[in-house]
Amino acid sequence: MALRSPVADIDLTDDEESELCRALGGTAALLPTTLAPFAAAAIREYVDMITGQAMTSASDLRERRLVAILLALPPTSFPSDDQIAKWFSMTPQSARALLRTTLARHRNRLRAVMVAAAKGFIAAAHQPNGNGIEWEARSPNAVIVDMLNDDLASATAVRSPIRRRSGTFGSYIVPDGSMTELRNLYP
Repeated sequence: MALRSPVADIDLTDDEESELCRALGGTAALLPTTLAPFAAAAIREYVDMITGQAMTSASDLRERRLVAILLALPPTSFPSDDQIAKWFSMTPQSARALLRTTLARHRNRLRAVMVAAAKGFIAAAHQPNGNGIEWEARSPNAVIVDMLNDDLASATAVRSPIRRRSGTFGSYIVPDGSMTELRNLYP
């Protein structure tokens, strides 16, 4: 049964409003829409608490919160390490570790989220030189690339891994044979 969440009015200071806009992107006028997935995640957390699904540690709580957020976000909005770091007030390295742990522990619940992120990466790939040898794509999160490389490593045919384009932060090179394999895995 789907439950519609109650609407709540929250008084924000100007500083809180500015910080939310910085962390989540967008403008103050869009905050109700931008905050909606987080509100759903928070309500899920309270439902879990009230129904006896207790958290055992702060790291478990962060993982459960991240799972709820990932499930509430639109499938095309897989967050970057930097976005997760802003949401949880941590370093990007810690955010990446949190995401890796969360995806490993909750892989079945988050499978659809990861498939959508993989398909987004593949769909965004293009051939920069038109040489038919390699593809280039940007990924907001290295964890997606790691997952795709794991898929390529377990492919029946030997495939080359996706690698970071040197001198860039989020651009990756995908060999043509690997791109063909990924398109077959994520149609």
